[in-house]
Amino acid sequence: MTASTSRLRFSVPAPRPLAWALALACWFGYAVLDFAPQVQLVIRLFPVTDWWGIDTDRVLVASKSLLGGHAVYSDPGLLYSPLAVVLGIPATLAPREYALLALALFNAFLAISVTRWLSRGSWLAVLLVLTFLPFINDVALGNFMVPITAAMAVSTFGQTRRRSGIALGIVAAAFAKPLLAPYFIWLVVRRRKTAEGAIATAVLATVLAAAVTGPTAYVDWFHNLVQGTGSIAVWAGNSGVSGYVPSLAVPIAIIVMALTLLVVARAHENRSLAWVLAAGILVSPYAGGYSALSLLLILPMLRPWPRVYALAILNPLATISAALVGFLALLAGPPGAMAPQDARPAGQAAPTTADPLKEADPAPA
Repeated sequence: MTASTSRLRFSVPAPRPLAWALALACWFGYAVLDFAPQVQLVIRLFPVTDWWGIDTDRVLVASKSLLGGHAVYSDPGLLYSPLAVVLGIPATLAPREYALLALALFNAFLAISVTRWLSRGSWLAVLLVLTFLPFINDVALGNFMVPITAAMAVSTFGQTRRRSGIALGIVAAAFAKPLLAPYFIWLVVRRRKTAEGAIATAVLATVLAAAVTGPTAYVDWFHNLVQGTGSIAVWAGNSGVSGYVPSLAVPIAIIVMALTLLVVARAHENRSLAWVLAAGILVSPYAGGYSALSLLLILPMLRPWPRVYALAILNPLATISAALVGFLALLAGPPGAMAPQDARPAGQAAPTTADPLKEADPAPA
């Protein structure tokens, strides 16, 4: 399967001009009322350690501790794996402020590059992504959803081969976010070779990190993960399910994962992908605003009108709650996804190669 054939199934016709005008008007209102103040806040607080880049700062402190021969996981708030600590070593060579700024600029470059690739060079799409609230939230806090989402994009829309999963394997092993669990189920079923590449890379990267940090670092990391579950519901910025109904977070996650298995097995690839991207938010023990960033991968395969609605309401919803975004995306995303055979541009003949992913849409799950 060629790269162009792989991405062809996710091409959808453009919405009508009036619909685009509605979405852009909503985006403009958001940009004036919310985006501009957010950017001003980010600039004003830079480089305050207690807020700006706090997630990356934890990694940098741990990397310096590793180089100095001290305990890596003395900070109970460090929930990233020893691989993340190893990857953070080069950044310790620069002053903290410059390292955080470099990461922010890298994330912006990464977002622009991936967006232009998926949108076939659309600068309008780039503008919408760069003003997406979860993107701003991720860059400001120094979280890692931008590289995670970029790696997911390559695994989803790139060629179905093992090397397409290398980047995903590295970020998954370094920043093991639970929201990746539903997506990996989809990847194993729909992109088997890519999943093999991701899993093999993750295992190899973990072994190498353990050789550098020592196996006990992974034991300490596991202890931090266990201890961190006790304060998840009260963490500032948690707008996931556990932030509202802590007692139901685990049952909801179990139900969503069980339904994920059914949807991935029964629904076509576009619909099931929309489901797993939304399900990732709901199964996460903790979900900040940046958790909704991966939902942008749904947009290329939505039917025109749902895509317009998504552009119009994603930012306001993300401002309110990640859990709300997840639930609504779970309900609206799969029905709004085009079947693979309908996603081809008009006049494009169906590929002649036998590909089970291009068969007629089965009964919806």
